Amino acid sequence: MQQENRQTIESAHTVTILNADPNKAMQEMMDMIDHMRGVYENETEALERFDAKGFLAVQEDKLQATNAYRAGVEDIIRRKAEMRNADANLKRQIERMQNDFAELSVKNQSALKQMQKTMERLGETVQKVAKDAVNKQNAFSYGDSGRLNANDKKRVSIGVSETA
Repeated sequence: MQQENRQTIESAHTVTILNADPNKAMQEMMDMIDHMRGVYENETEALERFDAKGFLAVQEDKLQATNAYRAGVEDIIRRKAEMRNADANLKRQIERMQNDFAELSVKNQSALKQMQKTMERLGETVQKVAKDAVNKQNAFSYGDSGRLNANDKKRVSIGVSETA
């Protein structure tokens, strides 16, 4: 009987089941938003602490939460006519939650950009140190007269390719 009361929506990565009752479906979506909010808070905290292990640890949960949320939103959109009958207080509450989550998402994006800038600066510093170390080594070359000369100004080109 309970299985008949539920609708199953399949996506490429996960299966989300929202209740056939619009009010219960809205409550399930609020639960998903709460879960996703917690995941994003954990990720943002890890980024702000420069905790790479903590950041990586939350990625699988983030992927699952995001896929479940997306599937739930798709279900609600598909059932738009039914959702108009949901309790007005629930609709306002879910709208507030989505707005709050949007603010958290902006903070998360800012933390991600800051981490990216930090990693770029670190990469530039490593490249500079490597170039300086190579340039400080004694480099010899033949001059125009055929003599073997120390070349203190010999330049070295170094490049780094990073893929995330």
